[in-house]
This record gives sequence, C-alpha cells and structure tokens, in this order.
Amino acid sequence: MRAERLLRLLLRLQTRGRSTVAELAAALDVSHRTVQRDLDALSLAGVPVYSTRGRGGGWSLLPDYRSRLTGLTPSEVMSVFVGATAHVLADLGLDASADQAVLKLIATLPDASRRDAEYARQRLLIDHAGWDDRRETPRWLDLCRQAVWEERNLSITYNRPEDPFTISPLGLVAKNRTWYLIAARTDGQIRTYRLSRLTSATLTEDPFTRPPGFDLTTHWSQSQAAFRATRPSYPITLRVHTDSLPRFRPTTPPIPADAPNWWIIHTDLESLPEARAAVLAQAGTAIPLDPPALITAVHEAAQALANSTAS
Repeated sequence: MRAERLLRLLLRLQTRGRSTVAELAAALDVSHRTVQRDLDALSLAGVPVYSTRGRGGGWSLLPDYRSRLTGLTPSEVMSVFVGATAHVLADLGLDASADQAVLKLIATLPDASRRDAEYARQRLLIDHAGWDDRRETPRWLDLCRQAVWEERNLSITYNRPEDPFTISPLGLVAKNRTWYLIAARTDGQIRTYRLSRLTSATLTEDPFTRPPGFDLTTHWSQSQAAFRATRPSYPITLRVHTDSLPRFRPTTPPIPADAPNWWIIHTDLESLPEARAAVLAQAGTAIPLDPPALITAVHEAAQALANSTAS
C-alpha cells in the first residue's frame, strides 16, 4: 500500500509541479504527517525532492528529473490503449500522431505489458459516434485551439448578429460529436460556447492570464451538474412497443404491459411540445398515458394531420 502511495506522490509531483503538503495530502487522502514521511522516504531513496519556503512555496522535483516507470498493470495498459477517441483526434489533426505514439509506447513496454496492450487493442474498441454520425463541422476549432495554446484573447460573435465581444479561451471540450469552448468573459464569468454557434472569431494579439486554480475537468463536471439541475423537466408515462423502446430513455425499468411486446415506461423530456413530437414520430407505437395535457395534444395533432390529408 505504501509503495503505491509513494508512486502516486512521485507521479503527482512530476506532472503537477510544485505542491504544498496540504495539496498532496488532499490528493492522496492521507494526513499531512504521512505526506511528510513519504517525502522523506523519497529523498532517502535518491529521488531529488526539495522544499521551497515562503509564499508560493511547496515541494518540487528537480526540473530535469523524470522517473522511468514501466511497471504498468494489465488494467492500466488497457485503459491507455483502448480509450482513444478517434474522431476527436481527427478533428484536432492528431490522428496520425496518435497512431505513432501508440506504437512507440508499446515498443517501450516490457514484454508482458506489451502483450496485454496488443491483446486489448485487438479485442476492445470504443466508438463514441452515433449510427447516424451527425458530426458538427468544427469551423473555428483550429483558431480556438491556437488561442487556448497561446493564451490569447478571441473576439467573437455568438449565436445571433451582435457586436463582437472579447473572451479569454481556457479550454476545449469534445462531448460526443460536439465541440465546446470554455472561456472567461471580461467580467470574470466563465461561460461555455458551442463552436457551431460561433458566427465569427478573430484571434487578437492580447495575451491573458489564466484564472488561478482553474481546472478544466473540474469546471466541466460542475458545469454539467449545474445544467442538469436547471434543465426543464416534463415527466410522462407511455405505452410503448418494443420496436420504439430504444427511442426513449426510461427513468425507471420498463414494466410489461397488457399485450406481448408492449411496455409501460416513465421518461422525462423538456417540454410538452417535445413530448408531443416524440410520441407522434413513433406512428402509433408510443401511446401517451399521462399527463392528460400530452394525451390531448397528441390527439389534436393527429386529428389536424388527418383533416389536412383528407382535404
């Protein structure tokens, strides 16, 4: 257990740089005293760790030090070589580089780990694209990536005709087939912008300073949680045929109905119009049971359609 913790401590210092004892203790979920003992153990083992006192101080590794750790476990090997997201790398122009990187990484592994990597690559593939493959063309992706990398402001217009405004790009997020830009406005608020809704983007010469302590992964997780909490909710109950069951996402397990291949499901959509459209799209293989307003809306829409066809 301690050997694993020492390894995690070493890797954190190597990847995150200078860290305080409090930060290391929080990351490793141990006490300050345990971190101090582990740092002493690393030093005695010949690892060049050193402390800097005063404001902004902490523990660091010598700048040129890099551990050479090849003892990956089978599960670690699989997580590295199976989880590549091809369409994201292609959008960034990194697909060819990724293939070469995988080959180089495999070549550096010990024989046993190399066999695990090849075994996993030949047996597991994670494809995040849907069957219809509706992929947004990331028109501004290259420019936004340059702004993020070089920490330069962008002047953009967004979603509708308006005067350009300035943002400080902090990171890019690919969710399924859609790209988002996380950026700070001039008032300090951090917002999310869907790249397909940018109507113009110009890279400025003005540099910016990233907000202290900003972490892209943490911000995205918190942003998604806040979005789900404020998302409009319209719960409905349907009688659905097996053929249409995949079109809905039940919030509870489906219950068998009164006929073979029919199910009672509860699901949650954003509004009455969305629910009406979802039911009508299934051409009689999804029957609304609740709420009454949805039943009435579907009947009225179906009657209007029948009348227009008859005329």
